[in-house]
Amino acid sequence: MKLASLAACCALSVAIAAPATLQAQAWPSKPIRIISPHPPGGPGDIPFRGISQFLAPKYGQPFVVDNRPGANAIIGAELCAKAAPDGYTLCGTNNGTISLNPFAYAKLPYDPAKDFIGVVSIGAVESVLVVNPGVRANSARELFDIVRAKPNSLSWSTIGVGSGSHLVLEWFRTQGISFLHVPFKGGEQAMNAVVGGQVDVSLNSSGRTAPMIRAGKLKALAVDGENASQFIPGVPTLKELGFDTGKMRIWVGLFAPSGTPRAIVDRLNSDINGLLKDEEYVKKYLATQGMVPTGGPVDQFNAYLRQEHDFYDRLLKQTGVKLGE
Repeated sequence: MKLASLAACCALSVAIAAPATLQAQAWPSKPIRIISPHPPGGPGDIPFRGISQFLAPKYGQPFVVDNRPGANAIIGAELCAKAAPDGYTLCGTNNGTISLNPFAYAKLPYDPAKDFIGVVSIGAVESVLVVNPGVRANSARELFDIVRAKPNSLSWSTIGVGSGSHLVLEWFRTQGISFLHVPFKGGEQAMNAVVGGQVDVSLNSSGRTAPMIRAGKLKALAVDGENASQFIPGVPTLKELGFDTGKMRIWVGLFAPSGTPRAIVDRLNSDINGLLKDEEYVKKYLATQGMVPTGGPVDQFNAYLRQEHDFYDRLLKQTGVKLGE
């Protein structure tokens, strides 16, 4: 009886697992949609167009990037969260959508922790701490010494309340370094205000700021990458200076609705990790956006997402910053 019962249980397990396994083996049999809750162009869009170009021949099906911007990425994220978990709808987005929106809105129509599985971390946006040439600081240490001696004496432009650049500013406050916050509605406006001298300091994408730095319109004092910048050589990292802002770095990743067969998720993860080693893809679709490739296993990415959520939870409680609408 015991052997019969065991055989029956095994047969039932195989029967339950079979549909998902067969589905994953047959996938894909039609086009795959990548919803981007961001406008066309920029790091929330361009890397996924590269994925479409490079992986479509390998999969025998097109990858279609479907831009659904609006409401701080909520419109597109909700659409992806409610899609069938069959591998034919994916979501390409950043940490604002996944890690910051839950703190910015009392009610979200999606729950990042429950509605998504992280497929792969694609890249991190390398940012650079820049100042107007008129600011009397030629290093990050000199800049920080100015505001330590006189808090809020220099202004810092960000791309808005609750943005990654704003939270870096708030994190510096916890280190005794206080700048006057001047929020804007986008990266171009935040950078142009520094170029024009209306604002003193900003932390902005190195891809966006490098031309201005080379033209002498901005001074680069530090980058927030893990390593020396490939875009702005010779500039020290904030980490070298004792300021580890890595947990606040903007990143871009690919997600799938929860319940998507793990075999499909693993296949995408493996193939995109391979793509992140392709020099042509990295040069054309990441470097142009001031991004450096990240990659890594599925479980590592999802563990990082949980850690990042906890980090922001502690930071917002510590600073008292409200990310509400």
